[in-house]
Amino acid sequence: MLYHGTISRWHDDKGFGFITQDHTREELFFHLSDCPPDGVRPQVGFVVYFQRQQGTNGKVSACQVQGKVFTAPPAASPPLQPLDYVLTPAAPRHSHSRVHGIVLLLLLTAGVAGYASFASRSSAAPASSVIGTVRPVATPAAATATAGFRCDGRQHCSQMNSLQEAAYFLQHCPDTRMDGDGDGQPCETQFAN
Repeated sequence: MLYHGTISRWHDDKGFGFITQDHTREELFFHLSDCPPDGVRPQVGFVVYFQRQQGTNGKVSACQVQGKVFTAPPAASPPLQPLDYVLTPAAPRHSHSRVHGIVLLLLLTAGVAGYASFASRSSAAPASSVIGTVRPVATPAAATATAGFRCDGRQHCSQMNSLQEAAYFLQHCPDTRMDGDGDGQPCETQFAN
């Protein structure tokens, strides 16, 4: 059975020392001949594995002492080749990320400004109907002509047949897109006076 311990004393000039066994804290004698012959010489602090044996004098000692510390260091391996990403300087990478960050910030700002402009134009129409005001109709004659119009899903000026029809759709139908400048007058370009 293998036991675990630490070399607590070593007399290099005499070729022997003592191992303190873990758990029992018992000190066991060992000789240089109990260590691997082609390895590193024992030193105080080495962690080792060993077997216990009882000598002719009745005392227990350590034998067949072994451990990672007794193996010779590996032969020098060739140096590792540097990786491509290690050779790339870090400064340009940071400057690219700064440029990307600035571009992203500008795009975000433009998007927020565009949305705010859109929201203010589209919210102007519902706000007037919530307050209770009615959008002006183009002419008084248009009010009498609205009896024949009804909301049928049309939204754009190109789908309208007259200015009165466009005015009716703008005033009564949801989601119309006929008052681009938000002044309450639909299809000004198509039905210019």
